[in-house]
Amino acid sequence: MFGRLVNKPIRFTPLSQKDDSEAPLSSRSSLDTVPPLRTRVPSWCAISALVITSSCLTGLLGMWAGTHWLLNPDKFCIKYTSQYSPILKESDLGYEVIRFNGSLLKANVFRQPAGPEVDAAWESLGVDYRSVAIPPDQAAQSGILPDQVKVSQKYGGGFVANVEGLHQLHCLNLLRKSLYYNFDHYHALGKGPFANSDHVLQYHVTHCLDIIRQQLMCSIDIGVLGQVWFQPPSSPFAEPYVDFNTRHKCRNFDAVRAWADAHQIPPPEAVNMEEFYEEPKEGDTIYSVIP
Repeated sequence: MFGRLVNKPIRFTPLSQKDDSEAPLSSRSSLDTVPPLRTRVPSWCAISALVITSSCLTGLLGMWAGTHWLLNPDKFCIKYTSQYSPILKESDLGYEVIRFNGSLLKANVFRQPAGPEVDAAWESLGVDYRSVAIPPDQAAQSGILPDQVKVSQKYGGGFVANVEGLHQLHCLNLLRKSLYYNFDHYHALGKGPFANSDHVLQYHVTHCLDIIRQQLMCSIDIGVLGQVWFQPPSSPFAEPYVDFNTRHKCRNFDAVRAWADAHQIPPPEAVNMEEFYEEPKEGDTIYSVIP
């Protein structure tokens, strides 16, 4: 099909030894007309444009970082040091400097003996607020597991939860009521935790004591207490005394309390409790003893 290949010798024509410079211009190689290559050096205009562009990008990045972090360090600090909470999304939890009332002998309303006035003061902090409903799309971020208690869709859905800080204040309030000079008063009323047997009440009180211990250790205050000079009228000498009236950088407690107040689930008398909670599904964890 194809022709036979035949090996033929390849012939080369020797180049003339004549100086090319003597040849006419038309007879020179086309390569002779190409200008010599030169190394390109970026112009100062190009360098300046690159520097300006980089500076602008750096400035824009700095402005973005400043808007999101540097100019709002409170929000950055809270997100970095706290478990996620829907409160972060819906409330402004800035910090403010507050001087503690650390007086030893000048009692305020929260330190009064058992009675309606001191009870009202503690209740105003939200220590008896009902649970709140956490939206399903924020449950996982908030540390809530998919098989934990839910509100039925008839009543709006969501996961039932309690604000940790208000639970800790509830615990502190129970310790107050359990002080030796308050105990008989609240025990006789028989309300709340005091409606249980003394055996269960003891567990409740020690639970609260240990919750507060763990929280104080978790958020250990690294401030320092200075000392002032104190000289009792009957003493000729002044002596040092710890100054408990120190300044603290505090979160906006009222914002947290207001959020918890607004998101409370309905009281039991306002709903059909048999329909309020979503029934557990197959595979959901059901404890046989209180964890």
